[in-house]
Amino acid sequence: MKLPPLNALRVFVAAAEHLSFTRAAASLGLTQGAVSRHVQTLEEYYAATLFTRQARGLALTAEGEALVKPAREAFQLLNEASEALRLRQSDLRVRMPPTPAMRWVLPNLPDFQARYPEYTLHLLTQLMVHDKPFNRAEYDLAVIGMPRPEAPPDLRLECLCREKLIPVCSPALLSGPHPLNTPDDLRHHTLLHPWRDQDTWRRWLLLAGATQVNPESGVTFDALEYALHAAVAGMGVTLAQASMVTQDLDSGRLVIPFDTVLETEGAYYLVYPHEMAELPKVRAFRDWLVSTMAKSEAASWLSRQGY
Repeated sequence: MKLPPLNALRVFVAAAEHLSFTRAAASLGLTQGAVSRHVQTLEEYYAATLFTRQARGLALTAEGEALVKPAREAFQLLNEASEALRLRQSDLRVRMPPTPAMRWVLPNLPDFQARYPEYTLHLLTQLMVHDKPFNRAEYDLAVIGMPRPEAPPDLRLECLCREKLIPVCSPALLSGPHPLNTPDDLRHHTLLHPWRDQDTWRRWLLLAGATQVNPESGVTFDALEYALHAAVAGMGVTLAQASMVTQDLDSGRLVIPFDTVLETEGAYYLVYPHEMAELPKVRAFRDWLVSTMAKSEAASWLSRQGY
């Protein structure tokens, strides 16, 4: 397939829009003579006259009218495809549950933007089910909490942190009519279940030796973030990943009433397709998040206690 000289065609479209070589030259940053030569080149290619001169400027001939619309549409399609490709390289789409987004990414977002100003981060804070297929059309990477590393062969899984749960609550619950002195004192307080699965509290109570607390009592939430807000407000006690509550513990908004740690089979994983592993934007976010997580883990209460 032989194409016409594309630069000359681009100049012709500009001249047709302005119906003036002078105004077309100004819009393209060319001289009027250069515009005229490009149009002449195209007329020689088609062996047809594309413009006629009139008293008030230019007019398209029938041949020019026939050419200008498809030429304009072709450049528009090319521009849209080019822009989509450019955005694909610079737009970074990451999907993760609300709590990791709030606790790990948002506090450190200025650091990411300072390090990688060329990327625009789109953070999709939605709950994810680990056995749902990875949607390449919606996001480039995902953070998923799952009980064991299972993934299709086309996906790469990297463990960000293991799930180690500690109880946290408002410091107000350490005093009052029913202070939290022993794990069995939890029977006087509301258990905040950060997930619909209430088994974590049962396992923690068993590990802590609490026999007088009903593990199924309390309030259940869809995400840890909501349970943490309730805990800060003094509504009860929740179990939380230590690396997610470091700032709350440092500020005194939350305290740890008991030092029993429940290590589960769960973990948080970074997931992305193998073929995207070498994309600069994917490498950038992966390296940054791993580094951020390492600092968060190092600053967590568990590390301070030697776990």
